[in-house]
Amino acid sequence: MNATDSLLIPLVDAGGLNGLKHGALGARFRFWRDEDGVRHVFSVYSAASAPDYPDALAVVARRTPAGSIAMWAGPAGDVARSAAQRLDGDEIHIHVFGEGEASALRRLMRRFESTPVRRSAGMVRCRIDRRHAA
Repeated sequence: MNATDSLLIPLVDAGGLNGLKHGALGARFRFWRDEDGVRHVFSVYSAASAPDYPDALAVVARRTPAGSIAMWAGPAGDVARSAAQRLDGDEIHIHVFGEGEASALRRLMRRFESTPVRRSAGMVRCRIDRRHAA
């Protein structure tokens, strides 16, 4: 398990664009590897200003020194922005579905699009930097 593996979302941070890390495009795009090991490119937006695309998968991510961690996945738009706010996400990464069939991402979309982002009243929030292995 890598430092950026999520326990809940089957996506692994696969880095940015090679050769463009220090330019404007390097920060604008991110790759995620799905559960089948296929890399997909995502556009990176701030959590508050992510656009609404009708046929797109949004991933709420938190940046760490080791890379990004996927915290939630589902439809782009208000639902994703709300999830980012509730989960203290730093960014929303969006993959717009094109002609190529991204079956693992479509499965992920169906799996999480109807899952509400809620915290139970008794759930204690723990900051990411305060969590540790048992």
